[in-house]
Amino acid sequence: MSTLADRRDTLRIIVGPEFGISFNLKGHAYRDVRITNLSAGGCFAMVGARDARLFERGVVLDDLVLMHPDLPKAPIVAAVSYVLGGPSSADAMEMVGIGIQFQGMDEAAQKSLDTWVHAAHVAPLD
Repeated sequence: MSTLADRRDTLRIIVGPEFGISFNLKGHAYRDVRITNLSAGGCFAMVGARDARLFERGVVLDDLVLMHPDLPKAPIVAAVSYVLGGPSSADAMEMVGIGIQFQGMDEAAQKSLDTWVHAAHVAPLD
């Protein structure tokens, strides 16, 4: 993340273990994937190192859904923006971090997520 385009431009909220996502990637269904932070524009997820090869920068994640009762449920089109870890370090790491950028969601869901992120920033999650 050395270029200006790679830098985060939205407020991110650190979230607990009760937050996750589900999505489809290259014919594989991923359910209850843990996320560690969330913004109106993306999130950071943890996936098993054995699947790291599937998560190349730019790959599209179809039908991404935020799995928390307070968050909108509309499907989101998203893409991998970066990978922390990967095949070369898979032996040393059980999990690999995936930066995910939201590329499209319906207007009502986007507004709901924006509102939630700003409210969580003002009154941090416990």
